Amino acid sequence: MFIKAIKRAYDRVNLDSTIAEEEKIDALLMKLGAEYLVSKEDRVYIFKKGELEAKFDAKHARDYSFKEYVCKDMNKLFHGF
Repeated sequence: MFIKAIKRAYDRVNLDSTIAEEEKIDALLMKLGAEYLVSKEDRVYIFKKGELEAKFDAKHARDYSFKEYVCKDMNKLFHGF
């Protein structure tokens, strides 16, 4: 996944006023990785593609307003997907 695509998705979610601030990380995760999602119990998202597996705990995610950090985290999470 390319960082530019992540930044575009971040901006779309950020500008969507229908998404509550505390749910924006979850919305971004779903926008980026819905096709790889295998579990999202208690806001712990598990994504899998082939042999690759990634886990992200949205309860302990960075504040959504820190764009560069969030995009870097998402890039690391989906690296190789």
